[in-house]
Amino acid sequence: MVQFFMEMPIKNFRDERRERIISVARSVFYEVGYAGASMSMISARLGGSKATLYAYFNSKEDLFEAIIREQCGQMADLILAHTGSDDLRASLSLMGRELLTAVMSDEAIRTFQLVIEESYRNPQLAEMFHNVIQSQGRSNLTGLLQAAHDKGQIDAPNVLEATMVLKTLIFGDCHFKRLMNLKSHPTEAQLHRQIDLAIDVFMTYYGREADKAS
Repeated sequence: MVQFFMEMPIKNFRDERRERIISVARSVFYEVGYAGASMSMISARLGGSKATLYAYFNSKEDLFEAIIREQCGQMADLILAHTGSDDLRASLSLMGRELLTAVMSDEAIRTFQLVIEESYRNPQLAEMFHNVIQSQGRSNLTGLLQAAHDKGQIDAPNVLEATMVLKTLIFGDCHFKRLMNLKSHPTEAQLHRQIDLAIDVFMTYYGREADKAS
């Protein structure tokens, strides 16, 4: 027990240090791009030695993966919070607004853009990005819909297909336009309108008869 309390400040310090490294690295990536960033540049921005940086991350690839995992983890948590809800339509509507707000944020959009910019030179980066999205965000959305199917709230025998349909409806074309810098973040009214329409379409197709009529 004494050892546990003695280790807590060290662990907290390491966590804070790691978060600061990720934050600084994110700023560097956004400023100069993935190809232009280097561990030396990130270390200089941190104001410490390279040895300290390498104690946490072996490469800029590891650092960028940590940024992606952090962002995807936050989105995955949004989905997980609504899994198993008794009011599926209300939960999907709220989750949809939260998820769309997250993926349309400046940080999320810039990360997407960096991966797209680098994908031809570094296809492994795009593959890693896709795998993280699959293992965190999409798997949680599949879990939510599987739980809803098991509870009889929706009829989705092909839950993977239903996941793809719901994600596409939620993102709409506004996410694509945002990636292309053709659209700013939607207003609250626009966001609600898009998600309400998306969930209505989804539930019209997948919802049980009683819920379709609601």
